[in-house]
Amino acid sequence: MSTDSTGQFPSSPMDDRIAEYLGSLAAEAGLAVHTLAAYRRDLRRASNYYSRRNLLDWKKLDPQHLADLMAASRADGLAPASQVRLLSSMRGFFRWLRAEEGLEGRDPTRVSGKIHLWQRLPEILTPEEARALLDTPSTDTWIGQRDRALLALLYGGGLRVSEALGLRLGDLHLSRAHKDGSPGILQIRGKGNKERLVPYGGVARERLDDWIEVGRKTREGVDATVLLSKSGKPLDRHRAFRIVRDHAVTCGLSSHMHPHILRHSCATHLLIGGGDLRSVQEFLGHADLRTTERYTHLEVEELQAYHKLHHPRG
Repeated sequence: MSTDSTGQFPSSPMDDRIAEYLGSLAAEAGLAVHTLAAYRRDLRRASNYYSRRNLLDWKKLDPQHLADLMAASRADGLAPASQVRLLSSMRGFFRWLRAEEGLEGRDPTRVSGKIHLWQRLPEILTPEEARALLDTPSTDTWIGQRDRALLALLYGGGLRVSEALGLRLGDLHLSRAHKDGSPGILQIRGKGNKERLVPYGGVARERLDDWIEVGRKTREGVDATVLLSKSGKPLDRHRAFRIVRDHAVTCGLSSHMHPHILRHSCATHLLIGGGDLRSVQEFLGHADLRTTERYTHLEVEELQAYHKLHHPRG
């Protein structure tokens, strides 16, 4: 399914209903901007696919049409997780259509049973690799100081990239850490605009302090966002991904490195270091404990590796 020069799907006669649906979600469900953008991409993918086949009315879709869309998406190389999200987006959209227009007959998105992904463990860094990555940016330039602060927030705070980029100066409560050596607190707004407090100290806090007290002052304008670009505006998501990838390549790690791997690594290292599952769940802001439990499998694999390496009968 081709996109236009901006990476977006071309407009379709079916897109008006998508816009109404997303407007309804934004007004009534309070979904995050990135979640709405993902729904928009999924539904535009579907509308583009059907428009190219002269299917211009959502009401005329049947289960076979949906199966054709999923098969085409898979053939286009859409990742398994994105395929599941595409189906989920279509289901939500059709529930809304049926409620709004009283559609009768079988919902084309309703298939028997539930669709699950194979369990896939998160990719993580070793503690040595994480430290090497965090030490890669230079301390001599404002760019290096900012990049060190970004990496420290992703790994030391276990933040999602959107949470790190959304931090504002008023969300930092670090002064107490200067006085008695105890961690300061980050006030984080996570998925669904849920708020949590994250303890933040040690080397990670020092790197954030260096950026705020030195590097950031060379870029400071009227914006109160913690992480800034060259122009003094908030650092954007795409640039943050490039920063992580570029420093990973510099220190000999994979060119496929992305910010969430630092969050995965933080969670795993907390558990290996003795953190309990509930505490790590709260620290990361997981709504479901099962999400956090994925990291216990990584912990077991790590212990097995140590056993095999060091035990005389391993």
